[in-house]
Amino acid sequence: MIWIVVSAFIVALLSIGLGYKRLLYIDQITPRNLSITLLAVVFLFLILQWMHRIGYFPEFIAGAVMANVYSSLFGFFTGAAIQQFNQKSDYGDIIYVNRSFWTDIFPNIIAIGIILFGIQRTSLLSDLPFTPIRVTSGLSIIAVGAYSFTIRLVPELRAQGIILLDRAISWDDFFTYSWYSEGVIEIEYKQDGAIRTFKTMIPDEDELFVEKILTEKIAEKLEDDELE
Repeated sequence: MIWIVVSAFIVALLSIGLGYKRLLYIDQITPRNLSITLLAVVFLFLILQWMHRIGYFPEFIAGAVMANVYSSLFGFFTGAAIQQFNQKSDYGDIIYVNRSFWTDIFPNIIAIGIILFGIQRTSLLSDLPFTPIRVTSGLSIIAVGAYSFTIRLVPELRAQGIILLDRAISWDDFFTYSWYSEGVIEIEYKQDGAIRTFKTMIPDEDELFVEKILTEKIAEKLEDDELE
C-alpha cells in the first residue's frame, strides 16, 4: 500500500508540472485526435483485461496502475488550472465579456457538481474504506471541476489581451476585426506564426462598446509601429 501511495504522489507532482507547461490546448483537440485517443485507451484496457484473465496482470498491480493513472489526471488538470488562473491574473482586469446565464452561472453549476461528485468519490462522506483508487479517482474529478472554473465559454477582453478558452492572445498579436454577420464579430490574430480567426456573438447593446475597444487597440498598435 505504501509504495502505491508514494508512486501516485510522485506521478501527481510530475503531472502538475506538465499541466502547468500547457503541452495541450483545447483548440488542439480535434474529433479525429479525440477518436484515436479513445480507441487507443479502449484497446489498452482490453489488453490489460485479457492479461488479467490469464494471470499476467494481478489485481494489486492493476490497482496500482489505475491509481497512478488517476494521479496523473489529477496532476495535469491541477497544473493546468493553476497556469490558467495565473495567466488571467497576468492579463489584467476584464474590459469586456459577454455575460449571461449560459456563459457564467450554468458552467459554474456544472463545475460545482463535478467537484461534489469528486468529493463523494473519495469516500470522505461515506463509511467506505479509503483505497488509493477511490482517493485518486476522486481527486482527479475534483481537479477537472477546478479546471472548469478557469474556463469561460466566451472570449474575455482584458487589459493585456484576449483570453480565448485556455489560450492568451496579447494585443500585440491582435490584427483586426469585422462583423461576420448581425451580432457576430470575427477577430483576426496571430498564433504560432499563422493568422487565425475566431467568431463570437455580441449583444446589440454591447456592439458599440466592443467596437470602441478594438478600434482603440488597432490605433495603439499602429502608433507603436510608426514609432518603431
